Amino acid sequence: MKVVRAVPTESLSERLSVARLSEALGVQQMRANVFTLAEGAMTRHMIREQEEVYLVLDGTAMIDIDGERLKVGEREVLAVPARVWRRVENVGWGPLTFFVVGAPAVDDDAEIAG
Repeated sequence: MKVVRAVPTESLSERLSVARLSEALGVQQMRANVFTLAEGAMTRHMIREQEEVYLVLDGTAMIDIDGERLKVGEREVLAVPARVWRRVENVGWGPLTFFVVGAPAVDDDAEIAG
């Protein structure tokens, strides 16, 4: 067992960064990440096999799941089933930081919207 720092430092784009936690924690049955999304930014993708749980740590998100829009604030959590498109938008002031855990642990499971 060990404690790791969950600060997003790996840049996925100029507006989205991630801290990949699964390997650092040694977990094999799930994927765990912390993301930071810049103010006004959004990301849209589908996860083919994993169910995911989103926990907003800082900021406010508008999460669209197959057309249903849900506002998610700090310390609020939302479960998202596999095989649905999800769009996460930072609708608050400053960066949006959120924790995502998904299971089962599947690599390259995302389909990113163009």
